[in-house]
Amino acid sequence: MNLISTPLVSTIIPTFKRSKMVRSAVKTVLAQNYAQLEVIVVDDNSDPHEQQKTHAALADLIATGRVVLIPNVRSKGACGARNTGIDVARGELIAFLDDDDRWLPGKISAQVALLAQTDCVAALCDYIDIDLAFGHARRCRASTPLWTRAQALSGECPTSTSLVLIKRQALVDAGGFDETLPSFQDFDMWLRCLAFGNFAYVDEALVEFVQHAGDRTSVNIGRRLAGLAAIEQKWGSEMSKHADFAIFRRRVRTDALIANGKAGLGHGYLKTVNLFLQAALADYGSARTLFWLAIGLLGERGGKALYRRLLGLRQVETIAMMA
Repeated sequence: MNLISTPLVSTIIPTFKRSKMVRSAVKTVLAQNYAQLEVIVVDDNSDPHEQQKTHAALADLIATGRVVLIPNVRSKGACGARNTGIDVARGELIAFLDDDDRWLPGKISAQVALLAQTDCVAALCDYIDIDLAFGHARRCRASTPLWTRAQALSGECPTSTSLVLIKRQALVDAGGFDETLPSFQDFDMWLRCLAFGNFAYVDEALVEFVQHAGDRTSVNIGRRLAGLAAIEQKWGSEMSKHADFAIFRRRVRTDALIANGKAGLGHGYLKTVNLFLQAALADYGSARTLFWLAIGLLGERGGKALYRRLLGLRQVETIAMMA
């Protein structure tokens, strides 16, 4: 499919109980230097009070005519919300933004330009990983200029849907997001889309990926492991031809335990230490898991001090944007 010079880009933002965050997210879309944008916020709230809060937070932006707010009419959850947005999107290209992430200036222009120069079905980008609890930010770069289906089947996946700009037809042909999956929905979706072509990377950090203390799938061990089991059933046989699925399974479990330990630091010492200990046992006492176990044993204050000292990460300057 050939792209016209300035195709319409539909931005789909699912939101649930994050009225302040979603406003910040939408404003980063409106700040893009790309004129052909429509912004679709899909409200996944079923509580009328939360619906009212979301509308109030976006009312002035909706009034400009540049933003529409619609209810999720499909299965409850981010997948149903994204599919609701895809169903009404008018753009030749679709971009996704999670309500707790933010785009940096020039994201869409750079990705549209890249897609116009390649035969890829989607464009990704580097990102800034912001950890509010530990007060740091770091740039995360792609290891290769292309993300292929073989790489995906080896267990690689972009960190967030917020990085993706993709041709709408690829999403439609792939069948949309699987609304039955409790997690790994994006991994499953992109695996199907990669059947139609590769994803290319813009070598610029154009998204702020925000780790915060609120509810996130990555720190819900039950949902994470249930999703992993579903992925193994759905893709395990094919993935095993490219990599050892047991290693992938161990990595996912370890990452989930560490994410939970980080989120719980300062909210229950013994529970946090136990999570880091489980991670160390799951990953055979790897240096990474032993590092996090040391953080947990030192407690919130000592652990965070050691973290900053050893990693030498710079202090985040953008935390105030969350207010």
